[in-house]
Amino acid sequence: MESNNRNKAIQERFTQIYNEYKSPIYKLCLVKLKDKDSAEDCMQNTFLVLYKKMLNKEEIENPRAFLYKTSGNFILKCFEEKKKNVNKTVCISDYENKIVDNQNAIDSDIDYQLLNKRLNSLLTQEEQLLLRYKYIYDFTIEETAKRLNISAPAAAKRLQRLREKIKKSVSIDG
Repeated sequence: MESNNRNKAIQERFTQIYNEYKSPIYKLCLVKLKDKDSAEDCMQNTFLVLYKKMLNKEEIENPRAFLYKTSGNFILKCFEEKKKNVNKTVCISDYENKIVDNQNAIDSDIDYQLLNKRLNSLLTQEEQLLLRYKYIYDFTIEETAKRLNISAPAAAKRLQRLREKIKKSVSIDG
């Protein structure tokens, strides 16, 4: 009976952590890996490690930090695997159906790289950090403000100005 209660408590805690962090961890993996399937695998592996540790009664004091560190390790493993697979040959008949999909992926990568270069040249490091906290790490305004050592209203106002700056740049250049 006691082990059932413990398992139920672990499952409830895991579900709470999963629901809170699945989106930001997935976004981080997607930004780094630029592939939805790899990002999904990375995210799932990250949460699997957490769940196993919880079942083994290992105390995770800061689940958020643990998840980011673990996902970072899986991202590195994905990069290593991609390096290993670069020289492998592929049968052309297996590849023919993917030509259009790959061209779309290449176009998206080019668009992403171009956008990233434009944003990096347009924005200060603090502005880039603000965007990263809000849209990649999915922090609240309060969390973002705390990390930047400013008030929440100041963070919200800076974010609003930043969005306007980006829109203005895109409309002038686009």
